[in-house]
Amino acid sequence: MKNGFQYWRVLAGLALLLSSCYKDKGNYDYHEINEIVITKSEYSYTTPKEGKFTDFEIKPTITQTMTSGTENLAYEWRRQVGTFDWQVVGTEPTYTLTVSSDDTQPIQLRLAVTDTNLGITTYEEITVKPIFQFNQSWFLLQNIDGQAVLGCIDGEGNGRVVTKDIYSQEMDTPLEGAPVGLGMNNFLKITEPQNPNAAFDVILGVFTSNKPYILNGSSLEDYRLNYQRLLYEKKVTGDATFDPQLMKGNRDNFVVVDNGKFWYGYPDNLALMYPIQLSDDLGGGYNYTITGVGMAKKNRCVVYDDQGKRFLNFIGNAYERGLNNRIKVVNGGGDYDQSIYMDEGDINRQDRITAITAMSTNRFDPQTDIPGDFKLDYMGCSASLDLTGETTYDITTLMAIGHSGQNFKIYEFYPDGSEDTNVGICSNMWTVASQGNPTSMSEDGKWPVTTSSAFKQMFFYAAGNAIYRVDLTQQTPDVKVIYETDPSKGKIKFLKLKSDNEDIAYIGGGEGYSHKGITRHLGILQEDEQGNDTLVELQLTAAGEIALDENKEQIIYTFEGAFKHVVDMLFVFREII
Repeated sequence: MKNGFQYWRVLAGLALLLSSCYKDKGNYDYHEINEIVITKSEYSYTTPKEGKFTDFEIKPTITQTMTSGTENLAYEWRRQVGTFDWQVVGTEPTYTLTVSSDDTQPIQLRLAVTDTNLGITTYEEITVKPIFQFNQSWFLLQNIDGQAVLGCIDGEGNGRVVTKDIYSQEMDTPLEGAPVGLGMNNFLKITEPQNPNAAFDVILGVFTSNKPYILNGSSLEDYRLNYQRLLYEKKVTGDATFDPQLMKGNRDNFVVVDNGKFWYGYPDNLALMYPIQLSDDLGGGYNYTITGVGMAKKNRCVVYDDQGKRFLNFIGNAYERGLNNRIKVVNGGGDYDQSIYMDEGDINRQDRITAITAMSTNRFDPQTDIPGDFKLDYMGCSASLDLTGETTYDITTLMAIGHSGQNFKIYEFYPDGSEDTNVGICSNMWTVASQGNPTSMSEDGKWPVTTSSAFKQMFFYAAGNAIYRVDLTQQTPDVKVIYETDPSKGKIKFLKLKSDNEDIAYIGGGEGYSHKGITRHLGILQEDEQGNDTLVELQLTAAGEIALDENKEQIIYTFEGAFKHVVDMLFVFREII
């Protein structure tokens, strides 16, 4: 009985203890302890111009439930300086954040407020976001009395800012020389090559007869890497010539074509490019003229050699293996480091443009099935292949579209075909008779043609004032007019989707990111007989029709009156806004 009595006493004591704990919890809910509350706001900063610094205060509201003063509070601010590292940067209620032109990514802060009487600490993480100009902008290069003038349509929707000469407005000086063309790379990595948490700069190439401008895509200032530094061999050898014909990049590739020569580099913070020779079985050297590049993932490209009338393959294998040499070249700057770059034994110089692998599953021969009069109009990403097995999934491919006479010649490539036994690298080929007599108003003789990975075996072209959609999924390709522009504004000169593959992400209503869908936003440039230009933007559905808003109205934006004699246009954007 005694043991039994003690047993029940123990149970009764536990019950009282639990009851006491429960009541204590209730007391906490009613603030019988001093609770610290940190109320944060939305914080952002504007990246200053190159070499400049800007200070501003981060001052969250801090309240206590049982104390009115602040004598009992201690503060500690930390700033994230690596993937897992935090550095103490302040011990005051407010923190003065200093940002420079190098700060282009969100800054993570952590504030700890401690009640020194009770030893209770409250934490709050604060994200300070950068604000950039030109997050999503059409840039238009114009020829005004023989001089290059860079125009801009900045923003989205109807409330955009239209500027005829954005470069002069931002830099207080005009561009030098006659206009040549535009290029860009939205994904030039500014973090170390080995860092898995990539941060990117946007660069814009504005090419004139006097200078190949490489500009910061957020400020239009000269970028930290100029053209001679990118094409480093020109710097080493003292070659001051320049003839940029193409500049483009994605997360895995960075390409410049200069005077037909193919220059390649990783889009990392080193941005060191090498001229690429033909493989020995193709004759070696630079006996080619590249006029088109399609960029896939995994450092793969398909290029078109207009001189040999053939499609060729490039896989950038050496650059990652030669990382240490590239670091030595970029950081050294001496003769020894330049000799590493120029050494034919340097592994970075050993990648080659090669023939596309011959496979029984190829649908065409990329070196012989190209007509002698073939003119390449467009080369970029497309979404077309449905590979069936246990599951069905879509594969992003590359599409090259050109014309021979009045017929379109379309070539589709599946760069991963060498790893798949059922599909060849040269996955499809079509010949489609054009309708509407498409013609080119540009000096390079290209027809206005475009597509992107948003469309499955489909492309768009312009003829006169009509936009045609060509659906290649039908047994007989379907050619259909989807839109006709205002003929009083002139004929269609350029036709470009905002992006052929990458999209803009933004914080959505729920967790994670939503996307803008810019791979389905089509830009149309018209020019009348006086050289006045109008830009029309269409939002398309995945079926290649004009999308409708909530009121069942077609989503179309028109911008006119600001631009003249446009020689090139492209859309520049940041990955995340």
